[in-house]
Amino acid sequence: MKKHLKVSITVLLSLLLLIPVTGCQPNIAKQQENPKVINISYSTKPLNAPAIVALEKKMFEDEFAKDEIQVKWYELEGPATTEALAAKSIDFATSLNYVSAIISNANGNDIKILSSYSKFPKGIGLVAAKGGGIASVADLKGKKVALQQGTMLHEMLIKALAEAGLSANDVQIINMASTDAYNALLQKQVDAAVIPDPLLTKGIASQKITLIRNAEGLILGQAVIAARTEFIQKYPETTKHFLEIHQQILDWIQKNQDEALRMTADANGMELKAVTALYPKFDFTMPIDSQDIEKLKESAEFLKANGFIKSDVDSDELINHLVDTGYLPK
Repeated sequence: MKKHLKVSITVLLSLLLLIPVTGCQPNIAKQQENPKVINISYSTKPLNAPAIVALEKKMFEDEFAKDEIQVKWYELEGPATTEALAAKSIDFATSLNYVSAIISNANGNDIKILSSYSKFPKGIGLVAAKGGGIASVADLKGKKVALQQGTMLHEMLIKALAEAGLSANDVQIINMASTDAYNALLQKQVDAAVIPDPLLTKGIASQKITLIRNAEGLILGQAVIAARTEFIQKYPETTKHFLEIHQQILDWIQKNQDEALRMTADANGMELKAVTALYPKFDFTMPIDSQDIEKLKESAEFLKANGFIKSDVDSDELINHLVDTGYLPK
């Protein structure tokens, strides 16, 4: 009897030990779940070679197909990108300007900056028409300046004005997309404009406009890779894989630069010679270092001071919450 009792107890204990293991199976499967579709925004401008190569070579499609994940691309720029993130229409934004990211997050759009996409302060410039009597930033007082509001171009202008002892109230800012701002300047509808490359180099080469000040020393001139917080928390491994693929694209460009520049020239309707000359202005490395973080905090303070985000926002807390580089390739 005692022998049978011992056997029964042993069997019962074994069954009890199996229950938690069996109960965990659905949770394990849930953790390993992949999204069926990844929605990604991109822009080929100003000179976004990584996006162009990604589209041409289908590197994201091929890699994610191994996990039965479909990739969909959407060409978006400026505020349309943050609106799409807020609406959950896209999961990743591959070239979101940092000012838009800060403003959007401060206004309740729960997104994360995962890495740098590009830095190009030398590729952003305040320009004026030749012969228009504007030779310095100080000459802008009372003038019309065209630019895309709520972007790094806007921040660059206000910081350039401050450097010259002026403020935004000393000029009339006209909100326009960069191409429209450039054309308005040529048609003398405005007195100056803040534009990025390749428009900047194209305009200077035409000898119709003159460079007053570039953005170096004023702003980061950075675009970032951002994503919806909800998505990356639900699919952390997919997020890591996304950034790994992006790094693979950068590695491919480095090894095949001539081909990458030809692709970029074709995609943007530019001469290869112009693309080759402009490319060195752009830094496409992914890491975000402590100096970048401090610059982002300075930008947040600037945005508070100029009414783009609420004055009671803690800039340090905002940027510390916004930037998450933990998914970067090791």
